[in-house]
Amino acid sequence: MSGARACVDLRGELVQALGRGELFLLFQPQVDLCRGRVVGAEALCRWQHPRHGLLQPEDFLGSLDDDADAGLALADWALGEALRCATGWHAQGHGLQVGVNVGAAQLLDARWPARFDAHRQALAGMPSARLELELLESSLIEDFALMVQRIEACQQAGVGVALDDFGAGHSSLAWLRRLPVSSLKLDRAFIAGLPHRAADTAIVRHLVALAKELRLAVVAEGVESQAQGDCLIALGCTLGQGFAIAPPLLPADFLPWLRRYEAAPPWVRRPAAAA
Repeated sequence: MSGARACVDLRGELVQALGRGELFLLFQPQVDLCRGRVVGAEALCRWQHPRHGLLQPEDFLGSLDDDADAGLALADWALGEALRCATGWHAQGHGLQVGVNVGAAQLLDARWPARFDAHRQALAGMPSARLELELLESSLIEDFALMVQRIEACQQAGVGVALDDFGAGHSSLAWLRRLPVSSLKLDRAFIAGLPHRAADTAIVRHLVALAKELRLAVVAEGVESQAQGDCLIALGCTLGQGFAIAPPLLPADFLPWLRRYEAAPPWVRRPAAAA
């Protein structure tokens, strides 16, 4: 998408677009690279705009920064749609964890706890642990004390919170020290340099070690080749997502893809240690 299109002001359109069914979710699988098992998926929002075409989140989320109602409506809708799909998969015997992106502004909104509880009560027998909220590291947190309370409330309900795009911002370690998150999603910029860039290899190795020391799960985003997957396994990161595994999929395509993948997974071994 061009920069000009990305700057289109879409304030005031989102709530109506939700009502018209212009937004939809795709799900990008997350897999255990060693065991060849699909363990979850990240829900990714798309907007089929009547004038601007297919919009990615980065094309419209910025215009919602000062629209609390629209931001909360989007988070509420995404959470509901993701849980609807997840409970359907659970009913078919697939215990997948589904990650839903939620901004700091939405988590801090006074209306959030009631919305979150309403969704959690509609899980239809699916364990709360099957849901994970993904907090983008670039989000602006205006009240850290309240954010800690909101994350702790999620965890008390059995819902994990991940730091998304970890390492991309200037405050990664500060956030990690102050926020009681349950997992880290390594930014794709570090994964892109594997296995050939020594600096990226060293950074990923140490981030994985740090996560393990803190007893946090760690997921690599942006796995674009089998060589990267093999390197991640050698570095101790066995959970990944990216186009080398699968692109974001429509809900109806997810389980058929899962069955094909688990029938012949590309990663079911532990290669020699990375150089």
